[in-house]
Amino acid sequence: MPVRDELSPDGATCLLFDWDGTLVDSQAANYRAMAQTLAAEGVELEQDWFDSRTGLSSADMITLLAAERPLRLTSTVAELVVRRDELFLSVAHTVRPHACVQAVVEQAAGRIPVAVASGSTRAMIDAALRHQPFSEAFDVIVTRDDVERGKPAPDIFLTAAQRLGVEPHACLVYEDSDEGIAAAEAAGMRVIDVRPYR
Repeated sequence: MPVRDELSPDGATCLLFDWDGTLVDSQAANYRAMAQTLAAEGVELEQDWFDSRTGLSSADMITLLAAERPLRLTSTVAELVVRRDELFLSVAHTVRPHACVQAVVEQAAGRIPVAVASGSTRAMIDAALRHQPFSEAFDVIVTRDDVERGKPAPDIFLTAAQRLGVEPHACLVYEDSDEGIAAAEAAGMRVIDVRPYR
């Protein structure tokens, strides 16, 4: 598949890709895992609420939900994240790439540095990455596990640039969430919102 003009790297010397929703279509699997986890706590998670906060980590999402609603959780946020992750891992093999972003990765891999820079955890990415056609394409993978602050803070993108040995301004980010776009801009990087092209 050729790269769409709107997604072209356009002379960038380094590409950073968000994972969930950008490189892969994991939205349904992530939503089901979170909804099932919270349902066991008596909490109904609306898909619209979840979809509008996909740039947040699972822990940040649960914390935000608890701040917005009078919840009586019987488990800690950390325990809920572990359960959510276990549910996701059981269906990670069903996650498929977004073809339009896959084309960008395949064109760039081996020619310029490419990295995953995601608010997900390394275990979640590894579980799905091995089933993807671009499983060997990335020079670096940076996740929420590697930084103190998740998106919308710029830490994940800045860490990826540092590990690749490139300046932030040389990086082009592919993202699908408002939090991720804010993080890329805070890092001083150009960003393409892939949502209109998936």
